[in-house]
Amino acid sequence: MAVGSMRRDREPKVLAAVAGGKLTFTGLLGSRKIEETVSVARFRMECWVRSHVSYTAYRRVVLPAYLDPTVPPETTPVTGTMTVPRCPRVTQGVDGDYSGQICIVVGAREGRDLGAACQKFLLVKGALPGAKLPVLGAAGIVPLWRAVTEAEMKSLEEKGGYAVIEGLEGKYFFPSREQAENFKRLAEERGWGTYVITQAEIDARYLAKAESVAAAGEGPAYFLRSGLVRLVRLVRIFK
Repeated sequence: MAVGSMRRDREPKVLAAVAGGKLTFTGLLGSRKIEETVSVARFRMECWVRSHVSYTAYRRVVLPAYLDPTVPPETTPVTGTMTVPRCPRVTQGVDGDYSGQICIVVGAREGRDLGAACQKFLLVKGALPGAKLPVLGAAGIVPLWRAVTEAEMKSLEEKGGYAVIEGLEGKYFFPSREQAENFKRLAEERGWGTYVITQAEIDARYLAKAESVAAAGEGPAYFLRSGLVRLVRLVRIFK
């Protein structure tokens, strides 16, 4: 869910968040060095004027060598989960009101953070609208949609199913193909590489144990942790 207007890349200028809620972030890291690079990354959440600052644990990240300058660097995803703080103050910036910001911080080693990419957030009242989950014990099959990179597509073709790579906690799926197509378009516009659409399905009784999220810029979605991802059945890859 977004608050305020949109940037040119269609990302919201300010995200909406609920104090006390859990947020799972995913950052994509890449390198333009010709040799493989080992780095560390973590997420930082802070209220305005830094009245509250919290971090996730560091994650070790191996960034592939950048050998072909005619294409964007291959990216490596990093995820983390944090609790939204109760920021006491709101300030106004050029993008509108905001309560604080969320950043992915990267460094050569722990304790030596070198750079960060940040997104502002504004605390709102009430729950954010995520995708509707089935009730526990529900019967039936629920369709899922996901846009994947070429590397993940190759993994799907080899293994016949989705897999969570080391360093990640799970995967996002959309309830509609339109949302997956929209994410594919946005990702390719930002130079994240080539994406393809995949269709999947899962038993409703398993999806009831997933997390309903409101993905910024993409709308309601499901977040399935690794144990549930193994229960998702691949239906089709749209090349």
